[in-house]
This record gives sequence, structure tokens and C-alpha cells, in this order.
Amino acid sequence: MRKPKLRELGEAIKALIKGPYTTKFPKKPAEIAPEYKGFPEFQEDGCVRCGGCAEICPTRTIERRDLIEEGKRVMFRNYANCIICGQCQLYCLTGEGIVMTNEFDKTTLDRHNIYEEIEDELVFCEACGAVITTKKHMDWIADRLGEMTYSNPTFFVYKGYEMGLADKDAGKNHPGFWREDHMRVLCPRCRRNLMFKEDWEG
Repeated sequence: MRKPKLRELGEAIKALIKGPYTTKFPKKPAEIAPEYKGFPEFQEDGCVRCGGCAEICPTRTIERRDLIEEGKRVMFRNYANCIICGQCQLYCLTGEGIVMTNEFDKTTLDRHNIYEEIEDELVFCEACGAVITTKKHMDWIADRLGEMTYSNPTFFVYKGYEMGLADKDAGKNHPGFWREDHMRVLCPRCRRNLMFKEDWEG
């Protein structure tokens, strides 16, 4: 039988005195470097629910769900599908809506713990009823535009609603487009159709 080397014997004695070299994970949390890239996480204040991260996600981990009857958009994320690629943070519209955390352990016996949802109210076109975007997204764009917000009819009326200076029910009980429809919240398609009607029909 071969005798143990002195180095191996020394390591065995150290292990008896100081404990094993291996970590105590999962009984104790692993020590993680601050720059370690783990799972992404939605940020309630920074996310405008635009859905850009859902479009760029290669594994469809993030989904954008528009619940029309409830009038809200839900951003849904399933940790089980995430490959921690970081594309959602890289291409986030605001740069603050979703961030990569250093959390990597999502082991759980409850499947509900691997889901994350955030939601916001939808803004609809007042002509055709199509979804334009969310209120947070509209507010974010308006903040970036500043005083130029009021040069856009849709934003002009939208901000008027917020300040209580515009009537949401005014001018809606008529077929087709009228000139007064310029001062309504419209989707790009209806805004284009209205402009063409003004140009060609007078």
C-alpha cells in the first residue's frame, strides 16, 4: 500500500481543523461576485410595458399579453425558459425596464415561483379601438418630448385627458372621420386615414 504524500496529508489535517474546501451550497447561499450575470428582473418604475423585450427574447421567455376586455397589458416572464443571454436588458427601450441581477438559483417545488408579471393600463384608438400602447409608455414618450408633446394631436389630447381639460366622450357619435377627429387619440393607421381624407376630400 502506497503511503500518502506529505501534501495530501497536510490537506487532510487542514480539512479536519478548518472544514472542507467545498462550499456548503445549497445549505448556505453561495458567495456571488457583484458583476456576476444572473436572471433578469422587471423594474416596476423603469419598465413602460412597451413589449420590446418580448420581441427580442430568443427563447420566448418574455411574453406580452394584451387583455383587451380588462384594458391592461401584462408582461409575463418564465424563468424556466431563460438562458440568461442579457438581450432584454441590452435592447430595453428605457434602459431601466429590465436588469440582469446576480441571482442564479431558482430551484423551487412551486411552479408559480418561476413566473413574474407586471402590468399597466392600455391606451386604445378612439376611432377603431386598436391598442396603441400603455399609459406608462405614453407618459415616458411625453416626458422625453417635453413641450414638443403638444405639437402632436394624439399626445395633446392624451395629456388633456390627464389634466381634466378634454372630454373623452366629445365627438364620438358620428360615422367615418370628421375634421374634429384631429383632436382625438388615434392609432397611426386612423391618423393616416384622417389626413388623407382631409387632403383629398377637403
